Amino acid sequence: MHMQATLIKEVDKLSRPEKLELAHYLLDALAVEDDAELSPAQQAELESRWQEIEADRAELYTGSQLSDELKEKYGWNISLP
Repeated sequence: MHMQATLIKEVDKLSRPEKLELAHYLLDALAVEDDAELSPAQQAELESRWQEIEADRAELYTGSQLSDELKEKYGWNISLP
C-alpha cells in the first residue's frame, strides 16, 4: 500500500506539534478500527510514551535515520520518507 506523494508532501509541511497531533489522531483512528483490545498495562505504556513525546523528552528519528539503522542492523533496504 502506497500513500500518494502529495499527501506525504503535505505532511512534511506540518510543524512538529501538528505532526504529533496528526499521529495521535491516526493512532486513535486505528484503535477504533482494530478489534484487538489493549490490556491495561499496554494502554498505560502507550500513554506513558505519548506523554514523553508531547513533553519533548523522547528521542525521535527521521524516516531516513530509521532506514539507515534498519539497513545497518538487519540488512533491510527500506526507504522511508
